[in-house]
Amino acid sequence: VMDPKLLALWDEVVRLVSPLRIIVFSRKQTLDGTLASVKLAVIIGAGDPHAAEHRLYMELEADIPFDVVVYTAQEWEQRLRDPLSFAARIRDTGVVLYAAE
Repeated sequence: VMDPKLLALWDEVVRLVSPLRIIVFSRKQTLDGTLASVKLAVIIGAGDPHAAEHRLYMELEADIPFDVVVYTAQEWEQRLRDPLSFAARIRDTGVVLYAAE
């Protein structure tokens, strides 16, 4: 069952930057199992990933603390070619939260 706070975060990311994919690569929980914070990788089709990241931090209203890193699809594919890259680690350990059709 998906945490409602994570679902709300997902909806807001999709609304603000229309990503191709959202990957959760870190989630922290309190001792009672409540979601405390998340780290997301957001892959956008094209455009300025820095502007998209800035928009998410400035405009996204979230009930949980989050960190986000934004890649264009081209950057993502390039970085995945290096098995030691941060993107490869995200791919290998993260969970896809959202993928556009």
